[in-house]
Amino acid sequence: MMLIRRFLFCFSLIAFSFIKAQVLDEYPKNQEFYEGGLINFYKEAHDYLINNNLKECDAKEIYQPRFLVTKDALIKLVKDSDTANISKNKCAYNISLEIFKNLKNWKPAEVKGGKLGALAEVIIYPKDIMSNYKESYNANNFIKSAQYPKGYEYFTKDFHDEFMSLFSDYHINGSINLEFYVDKDGHALNPRIYPEIRDQKFNIDFFRTFSRLKKTWKPALYLNIPIKEKIVYPMNFSTNFYER
Repeated sequence: MMLIRRFLFCFSLIAFSFIKAQVLDEYPKNQEFYEGGLINFYKEAHDYLINNNLKECDAKEIYQPRFLVTKDALIKLVKDSDTANISKNKCAYNISLEIFKNLKNWKPAEVKGGKLGALAEVIIYPKDIMSNYKESYNANNFIKSAQYPKGYEYFTKDFHDEFMSLFSDYHINGSINLEFYVDKDGHALNPRIYPEIRDQKFNIDFFRTFSRLKKTWKPALYLNIPIKEKIVYPMNFSTNFYER
């Protein structure tokens, strides 16, 4: 912890396209982006906001920053192109900036004994971090996940029906992950597959196929507030079979 405190603070907005090839897309299993995990992150955020008399936001405001913790334990926000959402939640956005500029105990990812930068996301709901704060608060405990129409089994069926021939045609083998976001209106956006498949024609066909999954989800909720949620769908393919 003391080592992390010695690093100079670096705070900037960065484009995701610039960093995605240089850092982990997410933290390895059982690793946290902050010393003491999410509970300590929210505790230290609460302490900072209260001790510095920051103004609390309207109860409807919420923001979900995506950020990079570098291998040197510096913090950088990923540029958010949803300017309408920022404008609607300007106070929560500004509170997020204050938290990210002033908290210190960020943790890089660790792989095989080495430190790596990694991307992470967090929910900033100022009311629960400030006046409603309770010991051991963790925003993730108040999330109801997004739901596909008729349930997850139907998503699996629809995915299979749309994508199996595509993966078979391109002889995709091994473990891969489909990742996308369900926004607060229930739209599935920003799909990608990782590890990345470096075939431009495949990627064009992949986006075209994904666009056919047009059903509207029930968005995730934080308490009763619709929020965006990242969905990760793991798959294992061979030329002969597919399993989740």
